[in-house]
Amino acid sequence: MLRIIGIILIFIGCFNLYQYNKTMKENFYTKGTLTEFYYSPSRNRYYPIFRYVVDGITYNEEYRGKYTNKKKIDELKNINPDEVPEKTKKFIKKLKNINFIEYEIGKEYKLVVNKNNPKEFWIADDGANKGREYILIIIGSIFLVISFLSKAIKIIF
Repeated sequence: MLRIIGIILIFIGCFNLYQYNKTMKENFYTKGTLTEFYYSPSRNRYYPIFRYVVDGITYNEEYRGKYTNKKKIDELKNINPDEVPEKTKKFIKKLKNINFIEYEIGKEYKLVVNKNNPKEFWIADDGANKGREYILIIIGSIFLVISFLSKAIKIIF
C-alpha cells in the first residue's frame, strides 16, 4: 500500500512540474502595478486593472482570470456587459466578487504574461504553494523507501 501511495505522489509531483515547465515556455514573469478597479454593474463585480511594460510597450489591462478557450477569449474581449443574456447575468451574480482587501491600488504584483499575446496575463501565485511539487516527490520517495525497507526487514527476519 505504501508503494502505491509513493508512486502516486511522485507521479503527481512530476506531472505538476511538467505542466509548470510547459506553461513557462509560452509565458514569462513581469511586474505590474494595480492602478484601479473597474466595476461592471451588469455583472456586479469589480475587476482590477494592471499597468505593466512588455518590450517597451505599456499595457493597461483588466484582469478577469484565466481563460483557455480561444473562442471564449475573443468573445470576452468583444462583449458588452449590458448585452449579456439575463440567464447568464443571474449565473454571474452567483460568482464571488474580488475582495478589495486582497488587492491594493498602487501595489506591485508579479504577473505571468503570454509571450504571443501580451494583453493576456494572470496574477502569479504569491509563493504559498512554491515547491509543493518537490514536496510531493520527496514524500512519495519516503513512502517508497519505507515500503522497500519494510519488505527487506520481513525477508531478513
